[in-house]
Amino acid sequence: MINYLLDTHIFIWLLTDSDKLNNNIREDIEYFQHPCYVSIETLHEVVILQSLKKITLDYSLEKIVDYLKTTQIQILPLEINHVKALGKLPTNRIDKQIHDDPFDRMLIAQAIAEKLTIISSDGKFPPYCDYGLKLLVNKK
Repeated sequence: MINYLLDTHIFIWLLTDSDKLNNNIREDIEYFQHPCYVSIETLHEVVILQSLKKITLDYSLEKIVDYLKTTQIQILPLEINHVKALGKLPTNRIDKQIHDDPFDRMLIAQAIAEKLTIISSDGKFPPYCDYGLKLLVNKK
């Protein structure tokens, strides 16, 4: 069975019922077709983005956690094996792009270490498939 890790944009789009999220992916998540995870790093990033006023959500952290419980999306904690996987990722240019977003890189490392398929629409993720990343691209 495929287990999904939602990247931060996908999670925010799910939370806000955005039409940017592919309907098939939304249904897979909402109808429990596959076990889904959200990294603690995603929650960390959402809290930072909210505090910096880069995103506006009608959700406090407590409300987000309640949402995760009701939708049966599990929180993936940060473990030492994730940090080790992060250390194995290339740090220079990949596919002629510099990918220096620390949140994205940790999500990629977690997905690789846990053998999860990450759902993302980030164009910088595909090159990591050469390093063991399983990717489901959100296409609208």
